[in-house]
Amino acid sequence: MKQNVVVIPTFNEIENIADILYAVMKLDTPMDVLVVDDNSPDGTADKILQIANEFPDRIFLKKRFK
Repeated sequence: MKQNVVVIPTFNEIENIADILYAVMKLDTPMDVLVVDDNSPDGTADKILQIANEFPDRIFLKKRFK
């Protein structure tokens, strides 16, 4: 089975991340998403986790800690 993954690097993307994630989830071809957040101080990671709850097993977050 073929699996598609979109990798999205983020830093301070709180204003954009919801639109991006919802756009990927609406694609005709199913995609999983791995968001790699670079310790955004604006709450990007929290927003990602909130949206990930709507799409269990499709949106994943890897946070880099400094």
